[in-house]
Amino acid sequence: MGQLAKACTGGALTAADGSVVVGRTLEFGKPLDSQIAVWPAGSKFVGSSNRGQGLSYRSRHGFVGATVAQYSDMILDGLNEKGLNVGLFYFPGFAQYTTDAKARPARTLAPAQLGTWLLANFATVEEVRAGLNNVDVTAQVISLLGEVPDVHFKVQDASGKSIVIEPREGRLLVHDNPSRVLTNSPTFPWHITNLTNYLTTSSAYPAPLTLGAPGAGQTKLTPFGMGAGGFGLPGDFSPPSRFVRMVFLTHNAKQTPNSRAAVSSLFHILNNFDIPLGAAQPPAGTAESNPDFTTWTSVSNLRDLTFNWKTFGDQQVKTLSLRQALDAANGQLKLLPMGPQQPDAVSPTLEVRVN
Repeated sequence: MGQLAKACTGGALTAADGSVVVGRTLEFGKPLDSQIAVWPAGSKFVGSSNRGQGLSYRSRHGFVGATVAQYSDMILDGLNEKGLNVGLFYFPGFAQYTTDAKARPARTLAPAQLGTWLLANFATVEEVRAGLNNVDVTAQVISLLGEVPDVHFKVQDASGKSIVIEPREGRLLVHDNPSRVLTNSPTFPWHITNLTNYLTTSSAYPAPLTLGAPGAGQTKLTPFGMGAGGFGLPGDFSPPSRFVRMVFLTHNAKQTPNSRAAVSSLFHILNNFDIPLGAAQPPAGTAESNPDFTTWTSVSNLRDLTFNWKTFGDQQVKTLSLRQALDAANGQLKLLPMGPQQPDAVSPTLEVRVN
């Protein structure tokens, strides 16, 4: 089986009142049929391993998040009751997991289980950083995909701090993430270095330029219109280009007064990364036959503790209160439909009648 198309883009905003919102898109070469899992504190989890049972633990914190299909213990993007957000992003060709021989069996997790463990047990970025030595992540095939998913993670807390976790050379490397942006391959430090190529890119309207020498005839050149300061900003769907665009858009976004407005603003920014079905085709000559498309988009409000999302087949944003959801779960796992994610789904419209 050839690797499926996988592309995700994530970023964050801070409102004037200090509240933080974090959002991302989820792209995949096939619908993952994600659900919303509501996991109360005290829930029991058992990690998987290629050598029997992996890490067994109970969650310290309740959380919600979007699942990998029916795998409710694999969270692609989630929010816990302490305001911690964790997002899983594909990292093809660069993930280097701990080998089975070096992994501690009772401390082992599958790659897609790491985000769940983080949401279940930690409240801040610094707690995550300190706790990562207590777990090993090994290469394990997910039957749904028929392959080992190459992944890395973006973690953000309510203070605004963010880190990226990347499995490299058998270890979980932690990178501070002042950009609060993540896409896919190559490594996070490469993406930060690549930003140097765009130092002159600006949201400002460029000043006119006078061409020619005095007395010899001069021509005044002016921009054709708005947005000329962003000339040269990459517009393709590759991970490096999406990283640069997300940094540009979040860095230049007008600050909102509060978290509710910031959620709306971040959805508008993420609309720029919505990949239409057919615009990003897979490589020729491989087993892959599905073009990439944006399956769903989510935004977590780290102050108000709401998880907000829309899907390919329903562009209406839905909001789930984490506190209300945990109360309704009454100590048990609760699964909620996320919405239509199939590539042939059509978003509903609301007809307006004139009387």
